[in-house]
Amino acid sequence: MSSRKVLIGIAISAVFFAAGAVRGQDQQNQQALQGQQNQQGQPPAGGGRGHGRQQGGQRPIFGKIAAIKDGSLDLTQPDGTTLTVKLTDLTEFRKDRQPAKVGDFKVGDLVAVRGEQNPDKTVTAQMVAGRSGEQGGQGGGGREFARGTLGKDYVLGEVKAINPPQITVLRTDNVSQTLELNEDTTLRKGREDITMADIQVGDHLMARGALENNVFVPKGVMIFSAEQWQRLQETRKMMGKGQGDSQSAAPPAQPPKPQEQPN
Repeated sequence: MSSRKVLIGIAISAVFFAAGAVRGQDQQNQQALQGQQNQQGQPPAGGGRGHGRQQGGQRPIFGKIAAIKDGSLDLTQPDGTTLTVKLTDLTEFRKDRQPAKVGDFKVGDLVAVRGEQNPDKTVTAQMVAGRSGEQGGQGGGGREFARGTLGKDYVLGEVKAINPPQITVLRTDNVSQTLELNEDTTLRKGREDITMADIQVGDHLMARGALENNVFVPKGVMIFSAEQWQRLQETRKMMGKGQGDSQSAAPPAQPPKPQEQPN
């Protein structure tokens, strides 16, 4: 069970890392193009904002490599469908934030793809980005994710009530659990430090910490954006994690159980 949790953590870290690599490269490309235009005395195309959307406005496609062929990749998407990604001489490859080549990827890798959709439902890739599995667990919204036991070492779920310094969370296994923050708890949303006043009912979070007198005291709390939470759920689904995080997860149709703590 522990090896499965580590695999999930690596997968989630790879997804957030790959998305960051794609966005970072888009920004570099846009800045380089704007610099060329400025040197030539030309205004940024589209007044800047519109041009930025054209360069990087497409949402990355996430998937697990199912096959590597001559000139293409087959990706298994979170909904289980297969997508063919066409590769060209202009396709850029990045792994661990470094330039790479198609030979650096293997079947089973989780990647993010930026590209143009074709009439035949394939995608011609402008960039394919991923991260080495052995380096998972660092960086991105999945940092140190799922190491340990849900409810004992970490809490993942939706904020249901806030009563400072406590936060009640409906975990992904449909169990309600209360977190009790203290002066040592760090709070972040993306790369920004926040306060407890910035957390709202309905937010999704991950907290890492430990039980103290049967109360979960987090050392750190990460608030996910809606997009990050959606990606995380898609990745969990793709990895076969389903609705719950534990072997005894409650069915979604049942009402939440009273707070349950490990012995």
